[in-house]
Amino acid sequence: MASLLVSVAVSANGVIPVLELDFTRSATETLKKIGINDACIIGASNPVAFTYCREGSTTLWKYQALDLEQMAVMRSDAKQPLTNNQPISVIEFNSAACEHENSLAAAEKPATARWLILGLIAMSLLIGLRYSYGAMLQRRQNATAYSQPDEQAPSEFQATAQTKALAAFGLAVAVAVVYFNYTGY
Repeated sequence: MASLLVSVAVSANGVIPVLELDFTRSATETLKKIGINDACIIGASNPVAFTYCREGSTTLWKYQALDLEQMAVMRSDAKQPLTNNQPISVIEFNSAACEHENSLAAAEKPATARWLILGLIAMSLLIGLRYSYGAMLQRRQNATAYSQPDEQAPSEFQATAQTKALAAFGLAVAVAVVYFNYTGY
């Protein structure tokens, strides 16, 4: 009972228990040493045995370091099946874990386009705010001219600034609607 309370208290504080070690970094380094640079580690609870997917593939692979018995068999002249002595083996074709990892990787790639679109929205909003501020400043400077509503029409600058502000805000809204509908928000 006490160990359960300690476990709950540790996980509630955000401290990772020592027993749940993650060997993702060492697994990645191991694969890089044997020439596999495009791997995504799926599970690495052990530094000598882990599962991974390769970029663009849905095959789930397992790396298992050779133990002493397997190394002894390799050094002996006894005929053994070749698959028993290989550190890398296929676990599953068309694995759901690999499809999920590939979809996450594909979702990260259009980050440049995402930032360009969000930048266009922000720029349109800033331009709209600038022209709105200019139109309000013009109206404030000519406050006496607008005290009588029928005496003088708005200046050409104010009408142009209002039009540009509305156009910029409209562009920002249109791009935002298209972008967020496309991304599914």
